[in-house]
Amino acid sequence: MRYNVLHFFERKNIDISNILYLTRQNPLTKITFFDGKEILTAIPVKEIAIYLPDEEFVNITKGILLRKSQIVNISDDGLYAMTDGSVFQGRKRNTSQHKQLRQALGLSKEQNEKTEKMIPLELLEKCSILNDMPLAFCVIELVFDANGRGVDFVFRYCNEEMAVVEGIPVSEMLNNSFYEVFENGDKKWLVTYADVALNGKKVILHDYSPEIGKDLTIYCFQPHPGYCACILIPG
Repeated sequence: MRYNVLHFFERKNIDISNILYLTRQNPLTKITFFDGKEILTAIPVKEIAIYLPDEEFVNITKGILLRKSQIVNISDDGLYAMTDGSVFQGRKRNTSQHKQLRQALGLSKEQNEKTEKMIPLELLEKCSILNDMPLAFCVIELVFDANGRGVDFVFRYCNEEMAVVEGIPVSEMLNNSFYEVFENGDKKWLVTYADVALNGKKVILHDYSPEIGKDLTIYCFQPHPGYCACILIPG
């Protein structure tokens, strides 16, 4: 059976640059986007892959195609962690391929260990000049669990205005998990923060924050690899 993939893209208003990954959900294919939106289709993953840039996507096993720039970690046994916290098992028989891709993406185990040990104190010291800035500002760090999965962010710096906007004392945010401080925190923030921390992108978010019950405009940038700095403006 032949599929008109381009017609499908056009009919569903699919922008290839917004695709995060494709997974086979027998008998369908699920396309997941940066904003968490998902589309199911009968078109096989391999058919859609023909129309996706080879340099931007990687097939880690039959029926799983991932955007390279959104892979945050690859474990020795082939577990691929994505910026949205999802984890996929790659081919178990070819561990060398996983290691080679990890190195090609700058995710080598040695580099990760070095980054984890290197606390950018100079960065945090520089942030002290913003303590009394009349805009909320914070620096958060992407953290992984024991299996190398991107799962959370930890507050490494918060100025005084953060307490006003978030409604929580700075002392309760510093060095604590975002999802421990805000138990009802929306996971939608994770993809953008991880993308900024890992790929150095500059992003402006306009969205409702359920954890504090406010609309926020958030300006994000990378002050140091693995970190995301945010300026928060209510309204």
